[in-house]
Amino acid sequence: MFTGLRRPRGAIVRGRGVRGKMMSGVGFRPKSGWGGLLVAAVSFLLLGCQKAAPSSVSADASESNVIAVETAVVQERVLTRGIAVMGTLNAFEEMPLAAKVDGRVQHIHYDVGDRVLPGAVLFELEDVDYRLALAQARAAYEGELLRLKLTRLPQSVAEFERHLGQLDTVAQVRANWELAEQELARVELETARGVGSPQSLDAARARVKAARAAVELAETEGRVLWANARRLQAVLEEAQQRWEETRVRAPTPPLWSAWSALVGPAANPIRLAVAQRSVGLGEMVRAMPVTVAYRLVLDQILKLQVPVPEKYRPQVNLEDQVELQVEAWPQRRFYGRVRRIAPVVDPSTRTFAVEIAVPNFDGALSAGGFAQARILSPVPDTILTVPPEAIVSFAGVHKVFVVRDGLARSVPVELGIREKDWVEVRGKLQAQDEVVVRGQLRLVDGTPVRRNK
Repeated sequence: MFTGLRRPRGAIVRGRGVRGKMMSGVGFRPKSGWGGLLVAAVSFLLLGCQKAAPSSVSADASESNVIAVETAVVQERVLTRGIAVMGTLNAFEEMPLAAKVDGRVQHIHYDVGDRVLPGAVLFELEDVDYRLALAQARAAYEGELLRLKLTRLPQSVAEFERHLGQLDTVAQVRANWELAEQELARVELETARGVGSPQSLDAARARVKAARAAVELAETEGRVLWANARRLQAVLEEAQQRWEETRVRAPTPPLWSAWSALVGPAANPIRLAVAQRSVGLGEMVRAMPVTVAYRLVLDQILKLQVPVPEKYRPQVNLEDQVELQVEAWPQRRFYGRVRRIAPVVDPSTRTFAVEIAVPNFDGALSAGGFAQARILSPVPDTILTVPPEAIVSFAGVHKVFVVRDGLARSVPVELGIREKDWVEVRGKLQAQDEVVVRGQLRLVDGTPVRRNK
C-alpha cells in the first residue's frame, strides 16, 4: 500500500534532523496545511527573538555610560581684598643712651629685658668732683646776690631797674646828686638877688655834674653786678646739670604724649624695654668719643615699613586697616593702621614706602621681626568659591563641571584668592550650583552623571 511512496531526497528520519531542515527552510515540504502553519509560527518566534536582542543590549550600554560623581555647592563669601606686602617690624622709638659727662660706673639698676618708666635711673657715675664743683658755683652765686641785696635774681631788665635804687652805692650817689641839685638852686637864687658870686655858681654847677656822673657810674656798676650774677647763676645751673647727669635716666619719647592720648589707658603708663646694656661696674665712661651705654626701645607700638608697588597707590589711604601674620604666631592675626605714606616713588624699584602702626600692648610681637601683611580694602566684596578639588586645569586653562539636568556642563573660570578649603572663581556660575569634586577627570561636556549617595 505504501509501495508507491518515495522518500524525498535529503529527508532525515530523526526528529533533530527534521528540526534542522525546517529551520533552514530547504529540502522539506510538509504535505499537511497544519504543518505549514506550525513551521511559520516557529519561524516568527525565532525572528522576533533575534530582533529583540539588540534593544536589550542598547539599554545596558546606555546605563554603563552614566558616570558616578561627588558634588559640592558653590558658596558665596564676603571677602575684604587686600594688597599683600611684607617687611620688618621696628620699634616705635629706638633710643641709644650715653652719659654726657665722664666718670666711672658706680651703680647699675637695670639690665637687658627689664621694663623701665621714663625718668628711671639706669646707672650712676661717681659724682664727687661734680658735687664739689656744684658747691663752689652755688657759693659764688649766693655771694653775688648778697652784694645786690637780693634773695632771688630778677630775670628781666624792668624788674632789676626797679630794684637798682636799693643798692648801697647807687643810693649814696643819688643822695649826693640831690644835695648838689639843692645847693645849685640856692646859689642861683642868691646870684639872682645880687648876693652871690659867679664863682660860687660855677662851683655849684660843677658839683651837680659830678654827682650826676657818679649816679650813672654807680648804676652801671649795679647793672654789671646783675649781669655777673646772671653769669654765676648759669654756672650754677651748669654745675647742677653736670652733677645730675652722673645719673643716666630713661628719656620720655617726644611724640608719646599724642599717641598715649590716642590709644588711651591701654598703653599707659608708658614702659621702655632695655634691649642692650654696654657698660659694667667700674668701667670708665667717656662723653667724647661717645660711649653708648644702653639701648632702649619703645615697643608698645611697632612700625612696619613696607614697599608697595606703584600701581596700588590709588588704593592705599591713611588709616586703612592692615592685617598681619608672623611666623612666631601662625594661628593669630594682628592688626594695624596705615600711619604714613611716602609722597615719592623709588625709581629703582617702582615702589613707594608705607608705614604701618601696629599696637603691641601685650608684647607678643618683637621689634626686628619679619611680618607678612595685607592692606585691606575699605569696601568688602561678595565672591563665589568652590573646593580646590573642583578645579580642572590644563595648559593654563581652568574649568569646573556643573551638574545641570543630570548632565555635566563644562564652565571656564578664572581663579582668584586661594585658601586652604576654598578657591575664588569668576565665571558663569551662581551660588548653590553643584560642581563636581570627584570623578571629573572622566567627564566631558554633556556627560550623563549621577550623584553618589
